[in-house]
Amino acid sequence: MDSADFARWFRDSTPYISAHRHRTFVVMLGGDALASPNLVNTVHDLALLQVLGVRLVVVHGVADALSDDDPAPADGAAMEAVVGAIGIARSRLEALFSTGVPSSPLRATRITLASGNLVTARPAGVVDGVDRLRSGEVRRVHAAEIDRLLDNDAIVLVPPIGYSSSGAAYVLAPETLAAEVAASVGADKLIVYDEIERVNDADDMTPQALADALDEGGFEPRTEVRLRAILQANEAGVPRCHLISYRVDGALLQELFTAEGVGTQVSKEDYRAIRPATSADVAGIVELIRPLEERGLLVRRPRDRLEAEIGRFAVAELDGIVVGCCALFPQGDDAVELACVATHPGHRFRVGGRTLGEQVLSHAEATARAVGFRRMFVLTTQAEDWFAERGFVPACVDDLPVSRQVLYNYQRNSKVMIKELEGNGR
Repeated sequence: MDSADFARWFRDSTPYISAHRHRTFVVMLGGDALASPNLVNTVHDLALLQVLGVRLVVVHGVADALSDDDPAPADGAAMEAVVGAIGIARSRLEALFSTGVPSSPLRATRITLASGNLVTARPAGVVDGVDRLRSGEVRRVHAAEIDRLLDNDAIVLVPPIGYSSSGAAYVLAPETLAAEVAASVGADKLIVYDEIERVNDADDMTPQALADALDEGGFEPRTEVRLRAILQANEAGVPRCHLISYRVDGALLQELFTAEGVGTQVSKEDYRAIRPATSADVAGIVELIRPLEERGLLVRRPRDRLEAEIGRFAVAELDGIVVGCCALFPQGDDAVELACVATHPGHRFRVGGRTLGEQVLSHAEATARAVGFRRMFVLTTQAEDWFAERGFVPACVDDLPVSRQVLYNYQRNSKVMIKELEGNGR
């Protein structure tokens, strides 16, 4: 990454840093993630989140299939082995977190971990005729105690074990435990690590879309358990849940601090919105269109002009950040000019198979139809093919409204593209 790319990345990530500060995230690290060669980097990224002000709860499994997914029945001897494996996993995580954030000025930063009997469990009992013995279910998460530990700037470590009121220990599935903890503490996010990078190659999904994907099947058993835990957390009120891969170095940071992410986010919310722009969006629009102006793709617009024309603009917003924009300028009674179409270069989300640029265009067309315009035209120097693929046809300057013909810049020599708008309001 050269200096310009780094500067651009850092500027783009800054709003996310601010948005995540003081938020509560629950992270699930299963046994496979703990056994991954990338675990060291994963822990360092988690430590960085804590340094940036995120309130962090880490629910972990053990590097053994015995207590991941759906724990198998455990007798007394097997239970001792599981408890030992949990202790080893906890000790390893404590050791890794103790290194702070290596290779940075924060390497000497002390990361405090806190744990304890934060979960009350009950026996799973007999399931389908099988006595689950020492396998348990969550009875209660002691959210107030977790909250106090978080207030003291500790990362709270929750192992996959709980104790009953009689003091008996029960093994818990870390996936279900993470969902229960996230719901109980009112977490803003549940982040689940898995082997796969995305669910069916989707950047984001609604809970219903994820449920449909699970009905279709095809997932490994461990992955399916985790996806169902994500659904459980979302239904219990956790607004955003993420599945990311423990194989991808930096997956956590890319998912949380870039517009495009690298995993799959599951949310009921419409966290993307295309809406009329306000004066508060001017700075975001300036940052969005400036690179295109420098490359000659858009006509330069001074900030004061943008402020005067802001009522003509619409913006696409993601997590409170402007990632797309366009403007509509009426030219007479039946024609409107589409201008200043821009999208964030790193934003690759698709909704209903459409890219962000297509969504912005669709919004502009719907707005123009609602007002009653019959034709939409655009002047472009390098996006002729893109507009042609979306129903615009080549035209000439004489086809423009007279008011726009007199302002046409022959030195710029833009291509004229026109689209007839069907179903207008007139």
